[in-house]
Amino acid sequence: MTPNDSVCFLHRNYGMVGLGEITRFETDSPVAADVWWEALCDDLEHETEMPGAEATGPVAFGSFTFDPDRSSSRSVMILPQTIIGRWPGYSWLTQLSWDSITNDAPRQQSAPRPPASVTLRDGVVTERGWREVARLVQDIMSPGSLDQIVLMRDFEAKAASPIDPRWIVETLRHQFPNAYTYLVEGSVGTTSKLTVGVSKSLITSRVMTHSPATDVNHQTLLSALQGRGPLAAHHDEIVEQTCKRLEQFCDTVHVPDCPGCVYSDASTYLVTDVTGIHSPDQGSCLALVDALCPPAFVTGLPPHRATSVLAEVEHVDRGRVSGPTGWVDSLGNGQWVTDCRGGQIDATDPSLVHVFSGHPIGRDDDADMLSTEAERRIDVLQDLFPVDVCRGVA
Repeated sequence: MTPNDSVCFLHRNYGMVGLGEITRFETDSPVAADVWWEALCDDLEHETEMPGAEATGPVAFGSFTFDPDRSSSRSVMILPQTIIGRWPGYSWLTQLSWDSITNDAPRQQSAPRPPASVTLRDGVVTERGWREVARLVQDIMSPGSLDQIVLMRDFEAKAASPIDPRWIVETLRHQFPNAYTYLVEGSVGTTSKLTVGVSKSLITSRVMTHSPATDVNHQTLLSALQGRGPLAAHHDEIVEQTCKRLEQFCDTVHVPDCPGCVYSDASTYLVTDVTGIHSPDQGSCLALVDALCPPAFVTGLPPHRATSVLAEVEHVDRGRVSGPTGWVDSLGNGQWVTDCRGGQIDATDPSLVHVFSGHPIGRDDDADMLSTEAERRIDVLQDLFPVDVCRGVA
């Protein structure tokens, strides 16, 4: 990767890195992006030594805004000039050009260096402000109408010099080796929430439900793994909604008998991987992204009602953080994730990263305890930066 003009999507020891840019498309909708990508692929003349192999031809990387109606950010799709990839069983190099293609390999880059110092300070939403909004939302919650909402806090990570995005990517990869790590147009983060993956005829969608990793919640989580309690009911409802959205694209849909868990330093998540067989001529993975977003993982339950409430009460512009980010190839394969934590490198100041952390709120939760838990989760964000990080005051 280069310090500038790079994109990536990595998982474990596999994934892709894109260098440079052939063209881009700014939009507000995965549906519009799907139309653009299909038309572009029809016009592109390309050959591959591995016909039919996933991602070995043209690949577009995308990052979509969470709420385009109230964001200053635009969704974007980028077609890189050079794509370097490694998949189980094969590796490849793709080079694209409007004219002649060079046979020269990409230049080896120097290793990224961490910034000398970083100050993490409050953004638009302070701890007190977040607690007040949390209580306000709880007052309007009612069963069936709004059962949970994911409320965002934002911070500013300010360095003394420009921050190399490759350093953030490498730090995240080492801390979370089993998660998906991404960098597209300054949007950077890591998550286990695979909103949709399409590999030939197989569709995968990971349903994740928040469960704070505190001692008092261990019994709640154990009961949920056995299919009992409100957490299990909450999770089952999201699984059912996901299945209904996938049915229009699939001949069959499979749901495991029992959920599993994903652990992190900040939270534990209840997880179910829903799979299906993709029906022929049902569009690329971008059509599935549009059908499955916004997920409850970054909004609440039910998702569309939670999104409407967030538009009224959440004072921070999430930008492209918690919107779908991923890639699509010329065959319609792809992988797209959504993240309740993430960063956005400032468009005008490369020494500034806007850091976001979403926290789930239930109707009967204690707002003060939630605020304490939110602070604990926010402290985890400091692991991204050197040990001399200080918490500044906005």
